[in-house]
Amino acid sequence: MTSATLRDRFLSFFEAKGHARVASDSLIPSGDPTVLFTSAGMNQFKDDFLGRRTDRKRTATCQKCLRTADLENVGKRASHHSFFEMLGHFSFGDYFKAEAIQWGWEFLTGLLPAANLWVSVYEEDEEAFQLWRKLGVPEPRIKRFGQKDNFWPSNAPKEGPNGPCGPCSEIYFDAEGKVDGPKSVEVWNLVFTQFDRQPDGTLAPLPRKNIDTGMGLERLARVVQGVATDYETDLFAPIVAAIRALGRGTKVTPEQAIFAERAIADHVRAAVFLLAEGLVPSNESRGYVLRMLIRRAHRLGRAGLDLDLGSKKTFLASLVGSVEQAMQGSPYAKELASRRPVVQKAIEQEEGQFIETLQAGTARLDEVMASAKGRAIGGDEAFKLYDTYGFPLELTVDIAQERGFTVDQAGFRTAFKAQQERSRAGSQFGGGVFVTDTLPVRETIKGLPPKDAQFVGYEALQADAVIKGLWDGTGWVAKAAAGQPVGIVLDHSPFYGEAGGQIGDAGTLDGPKGRAEIGQTVWVDETLIHQATVREGTLSVQETVRARVDASRRLRVARSHTAAHLLHWALRKVLGPEAVQAGSYVEVERVRFDFSSLKGLHEEQRHDVEALVNQRVRLVDEIRTNQMRLEEAKRDGALALFGEKYGGTVRVVTIGDYSKELCGGTHVLHTGHVGTFLITGESSIAAGTRRIEALVGDAAAGQQHQQLRVLHEAAKRLGRPAHEVAAGLEELLEQIKRLERERKGLQVELAKVEAGRLVAEGKKINGITLVTSTIKQADRELLAVLADAVRNSLREDGVVLLASSEGPANVSLVMATTNNLTKRIHAGQLLKAISPLTQGSGGGRPEFAQAGGKDPSGIPAALKRAEELVREALKT
Repeated sequence: MTSATLRDRFLSFFEAKGHARVASDSLIPSGDPTVLFTSAGMNQFKDDFLGRRTDRKRTATCQKCLRTADLENVGKRASHHSFFEMLGHFSFGDYFKAEAIQWGWEFLTGLLPAANLWVSVYEEDEEAFQLWRKLGVPEPRIKRFGQKDNFWPSNAPKEGPNGPCGPCSEIYFDAEGKVDGPKSVEVWNLVFTQFDRQPDGTLAPLPRKNIDTGMGLERLARVVQGVATDYETDLFAPIVAAIRALGRGTKVTPEQAIFAERAIADHVRAAVFLLAEGLVPSNESRGYVLRMLIRRAHRLGRAGLDLDLGSKKTFLASLVGSVEQAMQGSPYAKELASRRPVVQKAIEQEEGQFIETLQAGTARLDEVMASAKGRAIGGDEAFKLYDTYGFPLELTVDIAQERGFTVDQAGFRTAFKAQQERSRAGSQFGGGVFVTDTLPVRETIKGLPPKDAQFVGYEALQADAVIKGLWDGTGWVAKAAAGQPVGIVLDHSPFYGEAGGQIGDAGTLDGPKGRAEIGQTVWVDETLIHQATVREGTLSVQETVRARVDASRRLRVARSHTAAHLLHWALRKVLGPEAVQAGSYVEVERVRFDFSSLKGLHEEQRHDVEALVNQRVRLVDEIRTNQMRLEEAKRDGALALFGEKYGGTVRVVTIGDYSKELCGGTHVLHTGHVGTFLITGESSIAAGTRRIEALVGDAAAGQQHQQLRVLHEAAKRLGRPAHEVAAGLEELLEQIKRLERERKGLQVELAKVEAGRLVAEGKKINGITLVTSTIKQADRELLAVLADAVRNSLREDGVVLLASSEGPANVSLVMATTNNLTKRIHAGQLLKAISPLTQGSGGGRPEFAQAGGKDPSGIPAALKRAEELVREALKT
């Protein structure tokens, strides 16, 4: 049975049991700062478990997941992966233990012999034990385990954390029919969330019990398809086959090669899915994990398979097609196919960048290990390898372990954190009262309305509200006085909180005893926080205030947001549907818009996009908003922003009959209010991802006016009409090129004259002529011409070394040797040796080399050292 069949069979089984089939959420969770990646099927149902969403009672899903906590085990164990799919069914206060156990047994015994299955229960969960017995599972095939193995979270009764928890029951498969045998495979985990752990350690019954189950599709495929490891299932076999087709060197054992093949297959599969979702490699957060996966996979190819790749050759991008092949019949097949060019380019680019630094980084690591005291590598050195050479910590640990070294990973994290603090120090938003992304607001302020009921600013720009909380940067306070920065929580608010790429509102709060100016509004813990400074008097908790949004600013931001939707539509019209929004930032009359594309916009396309937007602005198209179910909105063709978290009911913004997007932002009433749209820049921000920057409204009109002023001024200076400025500039550039050619010709002639003088002043050393000189006010180009002329003027073998300085911190060095001397005197190596004396570096070919430096005072020492090295070379 194929994995595609298993995936659908599971979901269909639970659909028949009344569950809503829910599509996999993104690997990159939105609205949940507690996790980098979606790591379990229950992640997307947090609101359902917490009672914040109440429109569904039972769901089933096959969720894409990513876990990278212990990558060193990937490839070594039969069923351990970074990326995997988790089958799960969930109950939110609906059915409980009896149904979960019954359905779990029913589903698995429809695929596997009951004689090969055994189960485990929490040692104190007598109810679960009896339910399994009632289904006919023999008592010897039911194992009781402690809270470490069969409680969620592990050891929660004894160690915490406080909050929802419960026992779990696991279903195992054993090919030999043994119970708790060496070949037993844990297939399915059923979690019964029935307790609320209290601060004193007691387990209070939850009023609303939940079911949370998880079964790895890879493991299920393994036991159903009757193979020894997940890597032999149809989910991995095409990828492993493609890796084996690359070959294998002679320096590795079969065991090493098998490990490398499996780990590469795992890592490239994870990287493909992350890239397909729009993530790009970087040195921070999620991008760092992606970079680490790609770089680790590349090194496993070189070291683990001993692939003959040469110094520049990449190989991972060639495996992308095999990942697609393995996912045929899955819900992701179409997405992977459409994103293949972007994914391949991104992998090739990242792999290529790593190759450039791999040799230097490995050499540095060799030096560190050679000079290490004992067999330990310090955290500072590991961080330098990361920061300077692009070596992820995990890669340093891998190489170190191969050589019998350990790495101070805690020290690395300390150095990493110190650098982050240094980076934040220069930011005007670093530290202070408003760094509250993880502030637990609702634990302190009780009775706040749900998130979707707090914002009332679609209908009105001012409202009377009650202050529910004041945050002064260190704690919640009852009162804030004039001059004090403070985060203000209201029971409801007309202020839009930053979300969906749109900046938050600004404005004022007027109370009976004071007044505050709000500079920005953000969401924290599903609560609007008004970042304010008290300007007059005092503000106190429970006071009623008048909240007023800056209407002019709101309009200018709304113009930008509507322009962003028009831009998205225009890009898809010009480039095609593969131009998908990858992110945006909308502020006062300014738009930054990121989108997927392998190539930049050429000038004609850029003009077309801008013209399309302005055409719709002139046509004054109506803009409508309405609420509908998420599924209905998607059926109607509404575009969803990648990475955004949507509830069951969504807001849809429709422009005319051509643009429809899920969007919670503020917009103008019709496109005419946008005014003017002007693209000011277009660039690449990552492989396969482009960025457009644009101005809107008065800012765009002002920029256009400035551009016209510059155009007319240029026309005036050229003495031509404005429409002939380009032709006039072409003529001017041709004149400059001609004069440059003439200048270079004169330089050559002058160099020939000067060459004779320099040759005459040269020193005779063991039958050759050494010419060294400092030339005043000469750039490197002139030095090169002069050095070549001197060399050509020599009547015998010789060496020429010329130096110059332009300004107090700019040194140029050029060296040339005659052909007969290159075996004894290598110009590039000699220049590389002396350039540090000028605080510089350089190198080049055996017969000609160049270098640059920063310290002109070091020139005499560099020339002297060069003479010494020449004399030494001629002695041999």
